[in-house]
Amino acid sequence: MMTRLLAAIACLMLATGATGPPAPAPTALQAAASGVERPYAQFGFEALRELRAEKPGANVFISPTSIAIALTMAANGAEGATRAAILNGLGAQNETIDSLNAANHALLAELTGSQAVQLAIANALWLQEGFPVNPSFAQTLATLYGAQAENLDFRSPAAPATVNAWAAKHTNDRIQKIVDRIDPATIVILANAVAFKGKWTLPFDPASTKPHEFTTATGSVRSVPMMRNAARYAYVKAGGIEAIRLPYADESFATYLVLPRDAGAMHEFVQALTADSFATLRSSLRPGEGTIELPRFTIAYDATLNGMLEKLGMGTVFSDAANFDGIHRAPPPIQISEVRHASFLKVDEEGTEAAAVTSVGMRMLAMPAGPPPFHMVVDRPFFLAIRDERSGQILFTGTIADPSP
Repeated sequence: MMTRLLAAIACLMLATGATGPPAPAPTALQAAASGVERPYAQFGFEALRELRAEKPGANVFISPTSIAIALTMAANGAEGATRAAILNGLGAQNETIDSLNAANHALLAELTGSQAVQLAIANALWLQEGFPVNPSFAQTLATLYGAQAENLDFRSPAAPATVNAWAAKHTNDRIQKIVDRIDPATIVILANAVAFKGKWTLPFDPASTKPHEFTTATGSVRSVPMMRNAARYAYVKAGGIEAIRLPYADESFATYLVLPRDAGAMHEFVQALTADSFATLRSSLRPGEGTIELPRFTIAYDATLNGMLEKLGMGTVFSDAANFDGIHRAPPPIQISEVRHASFLKVDEEGTEAAAVTSVGMRMLAMPAGPPPFHMVVDRPFFLAIRDERSGQILFTGTIADPSP
């Protein structure tokens, strides 16, 4: 499907002779952040595929940026194969942790610097009270990610409320809960929150919103409020799909909608989606007059990401082989116990509101227990040997069948 789509788009671009307007020169921040643009996009599409496979026919809505930043913070405390697994899973295998930190730092500054939309990103680091953590780990997260370390007793029943209150605060109350309970063995929780609110450059008229039938992925038909707008948009129809760009405010942000012709085409499109193919699709959009009809809707989504991340090569971080000596040098060893993600999306006539929170819980593994107390009763024939431990010479040996006088 994607191959046919790209071929159709290429023919369309050649036929029109269009190459699109020249891109403006990137700012210093944009240039610094560009190192993670493609890896995080690729990671997001791969994550989307895996999560769709877990619940076919269900809504899936994630923030690749939120997940990637939370995992990169964890990678700062990982070493060796554990760090490599995280970076490889994020598609950043060609980056060092220092270059990735620098790109993320620039990305955070670039994203939150827009005046056209409301966009806030926050990071947090909670540490178990009394548990010694490598100071350089905490300092890196504070300096580059703005995650100030706070002590929290994870064994307290009130601990989840503290984490959830932080999530609500940094998502405009759109995400009220990210954790249900906290493993008493938890010693670190990392979190990232992203909150977005933007108004359409070309808003929809509420008077034009009418009920309309919508066929779901399972084939059932639902009545939804359908918004409608006739205006000039960047649009393309080729290879069995339609795509459109819906910009916000000063057009520094935009939503891209892709509409395959049926459920099978949707599956093929998502399965073949990559950072490069999406870039090609975006470059194929051409300005033109037309009409867009789009449902007005609100959804909430949440998932545990452990299984998806394992499939993307991060299984080591959840195993006994995990190496997070950069946080606390073993013993006791540390592993990631759970990666949770929750999101919110609202699309209406005025614009779009979206939020996401990712939490990474890390727990202390139990130390290997010593052998239980033994109880040996020599009440039957036995063997013995007397050995010189210096030379290894057996001086005496035998079996005792009856030790009675």
